[in-house]
Amino acid sequence: MLVNTLGLKKTGAELTFIDSASIGAWAQNGVAQVVQLGMMNGYENGTFRPNAEITRAEIAVTITNAVGQISKGTPEAGFADDSEIPDWAKGSAAFLKQNGIMLGKDGNRFAPQEAATRAEAVTVLLNMFVLRG
Repeated sequence: MLVNTLGLKKTGAELTFIDSASIGAWAQNGVAQVVQLGMMNGYENGTFRPNAEITRAEIAVTITNAVGQISKGTPEAGFADDSEIPDWAKGSAAFLKQNGIMLGKDGNRFAPQEAATRAEAVTVLLNMFVLRG
């Protein structure tokens, strides 16, 4: 969805994840593009986990990277569960909330470890598209 939203059409770099063979042929070029552009990096153990659900924290970092916002530091985002947001996602969560791209769930929770639904992903992508102009 991200590749299509951004209109990326180039060929990405060779995938070197240890589970690259698990990435479907239909998705390999899109994954290669977002990795090459630094929007996604995979996990510290060298995997990409193509069949895993993406968490709200992970999608926040991916979208922040896609709009070229460097999320340094660990600012408070103003969510009721700020303490549950991993340090690597705090800056992204704060940026996305401040710009109306990704808001909280019931009770003003960010719910960083919950899987992002397709509806949430589409909403975040559309909001990102509006921000990019």
